[in-house]
Amino acid sequence: MNAAPSSGFRNIKPMSREERRALKDKVALEKDRLMKRSGMAAKLYRENAPKDSMGLTCPDSNAAGYLADADRFHSDVSGEELIHRQHVYERKQQVYENTRVKRAEREEHRWQKIEQARVAEEEYWDAQREEGGKSKKNASCVPYDTITLKYNDNLDGERLRYHDDMVRYRAALRSQNLMVCGDTRASFDIINGVNRPDAHDIPAPQPSEELAQSNFK
Repeated sequence: MNAAPSSGFRNIKPMSREERRALKDKVALEKDRLMKRSGMAAKLYRENAPKDSMGLTCPDSNAAGYLADADRFHSDVSGEELIHRQHVYERKQQVYENTRVKRAEREEHRWQKIEQARVAEEEYWDAQREEGGKSKKNASCVPYDTITLKYNDNLDGERLRYHDDMVRYRAALRSQNLMVCGDTRASFDIINGVNRPDAHDIPAPQPSEELAQSNFK
């Protein structure tokens, strides 16, 4: 609406003969009212409304309903089918690729967990070997081999060897004392009749150098 002039009179442009005739036409009046509506729907209608009856089937190139003849009328049906098949094939291949990648990642993660478990187990057994707590269950309580009866090559084996030598030494010394200091005055053994051996000094066993340095008892 035009602003009022400074003179205070409102000047209205006279309508033409076609405009006055259009006011009497119901179809033209309805079209005019539709074009003057407000709102988003009316705005879209005004932007896309055809100018004449030909616009219903042949809209302008910038209209929302425009479609070129090359797109509406075509004869390459096999080409469209080929494009469709290629699209389906590419989609399947993409699905296969995604599945392969996910399975590879899952398998890699599984092997990483297995490797981590193996490393953790190795570290555990290394710590147990260093501590020696579990190996004591299978360790012998005596410092010699129970099968070959050989002394162990360590300090405990040397201590047991010296102890056994001392037992044999005291047994031999006691046997000689019984023979020499016995009640009989005969020069032979009254039980078996053999001559009594002469008394001699029995050398005492000596500990090894390693055992002597360890202040054994």
